[in-house]
Amino acid sequence: MAARQIWLFLAQEDVVELFTRLEAREPGLVTSQGRYLRGDPQALLRDPATLERRESMPGEVRYYLLHRKHSADVVAHPQPAGPFKGWSQIDEERTDCLTLRVPSLQESQIGPSRLYASTSFWRGPTKIRKRPVFAIWANQTLRWLLGQYPSTAVNFMRVGPTALAEARRGSTRLSYLFRDIGPVPIDSAPAIAAPSGTVTGESADDEEGSP
Repeated sequence: MAARQIWLFLAQEDVVELFTRLEAREPGLVTSQGRYLRGDPQALLRDPATLERRESMPGEVRYYLLHRKHSADVVAHPQPAGPFKGWSQIDEERTDCLTLRVPSLQESQIGPSRLYASTSFWRGPTKIRKRPVFAIWANQTLRWLLGQYPSTAVNFMRVGPTALAEARRGSTRLSYLFRDIGPVPIDSAPAIAAPSGTVTGESADDEEGSP
């Protein structure tokens, strides 16, 4: 099952601004960084600052967004061996969270960040739906954010205010699939198909997981 997702070009300042915007919309947002943790996984929802954290891969940062009102299930798997022995890995499918995956800035080039959430998952032949209160919050949050950020030359990708300003000045390039992306819509821009699960706001399929 593809996660529901949106795509955003974000400078580091835009990441902080996005969290501020979500908290202002509905207070109770809890954010933390790093897929591996050491400590009680439930602290992700109560007080993530008490946890030790590590990233899972070079070249990217992952932030986990939970909400004190809408999130309940927090699942992490202890690692018995390997470089993360003694740590636990957050299960993104089963945890009631939005995940923001931000690629590292490379030579003044910003790749698209991906904000996604699973509202259901498979265990063998059984499809398990998450609690409606979380699924509705996740879907509504993704759709709301689409209206908060302007489109780029690729219509399913949005751009944050700092990234947009830098791209217009020419100090930063927006890039996707090894091609430069214009920071504003262009009628003649080639069409690029949205990856599976991308929320566009154009069909009822965007609301998968909501009643």
